[in-house]
Amino acid sequence: MQLFLSKNLVQAFRLPLWGQAADETPPQWLVSRIMLGELEMNSLGGLTYATPFGVQSCAAGDIVVFYADNSIGFEKPETFERDFSPVEEISLAA
Repeated sequence: MQLFLSKNLVQAFRLPLWGQAADETPPQWLVSRIMLGELEMNSLGGLTYATPFGVQSCAAGDIVVFYADNSIGFEKPETFERDFSPVEEISLAA
């Protein structure tokens, strides 16, 4: 069996901890999903998201990930730091 590594370009936003301000302004994709009711605030200070595969939830301090296929995911900070690396430079093909 051959193995493949997928490299996806994503956007991410770290939810603030209880009583703290966010490190950055929430992105439009996140704000619009909350306003449309696709994402809801939960009792953990995080978000809840209903998917075709069930309900996903995250807590305050977790990372909300926006994928290129317009889907949303949640990651714990330690998992996000292990599995994702920041893009330093984007080269555009002519």
